[in-house]
Amino acid sequence: MIPTVRPPLDVALGKVRRRILPLIVAAYVVCYVDRTNIGMAQLRMGEEIGLGAAGFGLAAGIFFVGYALFEVPSNLMLHRVGARLWIARIMVTWGLLSAATGLVTSPETLLLVRFLLGVAEAGFAPGIMLYFTFWFPQRERARMVAIYLAGIPVSFLIANPLSGWLVEHAGWRVMFVAEALPAVLLGVVVWLFLPDGPAQARWLTGEEKAIVQAEVEAEARPERSVRATLTDPRVLLIALVSSGGIFAAYLLSLFLPQMIERLWTGAGETGIGLISAVPYGVAVIAMLAWSRSSDLTGERTWHTVIAYLVSATGFAAAAVAGPPLLVLAALTVAAAGKFASVPVVYALPTEFLSGRAAAAGIAMVNSVAHVAAVFGPVLTGWLLQRTGGFDAPMLVAAGYLVLSAFVAGLLGQAGRRDREPLHIGGRE
Repeated sequence: MIPTVRPPLDVALGKVRRRILPLIVAAYVVCYVDRTNIGMAQLRMGEEIGLGAAGFGLAAGIFFVGYALFEVPSNLMLHRVGARLWIARIMVTWGLLSAATGLVTSPETLLLVRFLLGVAEAGFAPGIMLYFTFWFPQRERARMVAIYLAGIPVSFLIANPLSGWLVEHAGWRVMFVAEALPAVLLGVVVWLFLPDGPAQARWLTGEEKAIVQAEVEAEARPERSVRATLTDPRVLLIALVSSGGIFAAYLLSLFLPQMIERLWTGAGETGIGLISAVPYGVAVIAMLAWSRSSDLTGERTWHTVIAYLVSATGFAAAAVAGPPLLVLAALTVAAAGKFASVPVVYALPTEFLSGRAAAAGIAMVNSVAHVAAVFGPVLTGWLLQRTGGFDAPMLVAAGYLVLSAFVAGLLGQAGRRDREPLHIGGRE
């Protein structure tokens, strides 16, 4: 049997995947742990510092005020000074501020630290998605984004049991400090080993650098001004579509431990952490499989719409289901649909933007979409305090996802009618 000879581009991209993806995924796992471990801390922290349900919602949401305000400037700075320096800076500063959360003594000091944490972390997620445009052609981008964003559910698989154990046996203050240290250490690793782009990758040959750069540059769109990008209706509508998923994501990531505590009273923080990891195990598989399907078919609209409708069905079912196992199963469906949609949605801006415009456009989508992460936790905390349960927030999430699916469908139809389509409905 004659061995198959791989094309030079495939060989080069294989090296890129092996060299940069493990570090990037590890960084994003740590990022999400430090962003959302407040949900597990609240099982003990609330009573100690006098933080009720509404106050917790505000503390969770204020993170995204700083985050949204500084997304676009941060991503433009990454494009200017390089990924290695800027990502390392983001990681070290957010790690230090996450550790500082373990020192808070009142709701007011918690609000201040959470706001600053959002400012410090701003630009990380869209910065990595911009970074991928330096390395990967369109046909691989949704899958690469999926592998990167798989760090979200993976972070809960790892951190929820660990955070629960730390809160139960060492206290929530120790949990914040212990889980912040990896961010600082990985920031140093990024500074030492992450190249700014193919030209700086010492592990690629000169020919491989040229091949990767030529492939990416061949797909680059004409450069546009930042102002034109930020006001492009397509960018703003993609952000609206994404905001439905963001609302659902933070309902799960910030409040799932409290949901599990109500379903399994007496489980203890360790048990709550283990149970709440279940939906995310399924979500990892759904995310990777769905993004691969989207890349292979070149289709975006229906992959977004179907994933959102599946997630909405899960939330609605969880709101009306009675037995704890049925509620957990419904929440697992909700998580699978929600996370399956993420890489498909975030691949969209890179299909019609490149260079500095891509830096601004990706950050704009992430920034505007995360407005839902500001009002979502606040609304959830208020509804929880008023109704005493999570049924109303889950029904709101279901409705929001249906609306976002509808907008995605309209975008797909508009893209097919335009001479320069949005590509949300498939490749040209």
